[in-house]
Amino acid sequence: MRANITYSVDVQDIPQEVARIVIGEADTFTTSLAEVKQALDGSNLLEARNRLMNARQSLIDIDIRLREMDQILAGYINISNEESLDTPDEQASE
Repeated sequence: MRANITYSVDVQDIPQEVARIVIGEADTFTTSLAEVKQALDGSNLLEARNRLMNARQSLIDIDIRLREMDQILAGYINISNEESLDTPDEQASE
């Protein structure tokens, strides 16, 4: 079962927060693949298969998180575009 967790950050911090989450997901997946390789290197095929299934589940979780990050960035881009439309052009005031 999945649950949504909500927290807030300053709008200008959104790109850095998305980057932090994406890096965390990359680290998680890298670790999962390293565990598969370690089991294979030890010729423990049953363990390698179990670790492979864990890596596949990690991919599913990462895909969900990447979709969420895409939605967050789309919202951020919309906000940024609206703000640029709301700010008067500096050249127009000269």
